[in-house]
Amino acid sequence: MPEKKKQHYVPKFYLKFFSTVANQKRIKLCLKKTDKIIQNADLQNQAQEDYFYGKDLEREEWFGNIEDKTSVILKEVVKTKVLPKNKSDEYYWIWMFILLQAYRTRANADEFNDMVDKSLKAIMKFEPKFKDFKYDTHFFAYDDAIEKTLDILLKSLPMMMDMQIKLLFNETSKEIITSDNPVSKYNQFLESRNFPYGHCGMASKGLQIFYPLAPDLILVMYDPKVYKIGNRKQFSKIQINETDVEFFNSLTCLYANEALYGTSNVSDFQFEKLLERSKKFQNQKKLELKQFKPTINDDETESITVQHHRTPFMLHPNLSFLKQTQHAKSYRLSGYFAEIRDERYRSRKSRY
Repeated sequence: MPEKKKQHYVPKFYLKFFSTVANQKRIKLCLKKTDKIIQNADLQNQAQEDYFYGKDLEREEWFGNIEDKTSVILKEVVKTKVLPKNKSDEYYWIWMFILLQAYRTRANADEFNDMVDKSLKAIMKFEPKFKDFKYDTHFFAYDDAIEKTLDILLKSLPMMMDMQIKLLFNETSKEIITSDNPVSKYNQFLESRNFPYGHCGMASKGLQIFYPLAPDLILVMYDPKVYKIGNRKQFSKIQINETDVEFFNSLTCLYANEALYGTSNVSDFQFEKLLERSKKFQNQKKLELKQFKPTINDDETESITVQHHRTPFMLHPNLSFLKQTQHAKSYRLSGYFAEIRDERYRSRKSRY
């Protein structure tokens, strides 16, 4: 096999945290579409595609270097159940790794191309020369969608610097699971305000990002102006209950592309019930477009604006470890299409 042909969009070192046997070469797999469960799937073959990042290997090697550094840090976190010191170099390696993981998967690339396709077709319908175009037989997409989304992420990083990371600890009898698209987003703040537009853009006020780290650990990245998690100096070993674990697993299932993963302690029945519960929420997340009437420019050409956002999953959780701050309770929504954490970015577009 050519060197580095198999390119993982969820790292092997990470999946090993959920492996089923001591040698860490096997993992319990549940296929989302068919409900098929494989007790000891080959971990090597999970969450990967041939040349997913390209045959030139430049991006594959870039991710490899980041994983080499971050894997050492995360393995220590899994072992000790303690995060690195707040705002330390190791802390920011984890911060970066979570965001990169959110943007490097097959599910993310497909979602991005879905937005490209629908937005382009919406604009084309204003152009007379496409009157007879057969829209249903064409799909517009980038071959290098991952490059495009990573470019968006890297340009958006300054908007994310205010986000805080803490480590939640699961001592319940139920284990946390993961998937082939392990990073999930939520926004209880905007959900509680019945905000009608996108909830989970990079700059959204009240954004929450969850990353299962091990059966007993989950990382949460959140807006500290809106939520209080633990006390001000507590960053690790924040206890969660079984209801919290059920919410995290449901959200992981909803965000998963094709596969759910867990240890052998996660029963077939638990996977089956999780898939069954998620079905009533699965169609909530979809791309919505708002088309504005063409405007005439100074040179008499027309401009067309298409505003898009993804409707969020709405599970209405009551998380035991989290409270909204007084700032959040007294905050008045701006009335814009996107509710932004930092006013400096008001004029910039959030991804969703």
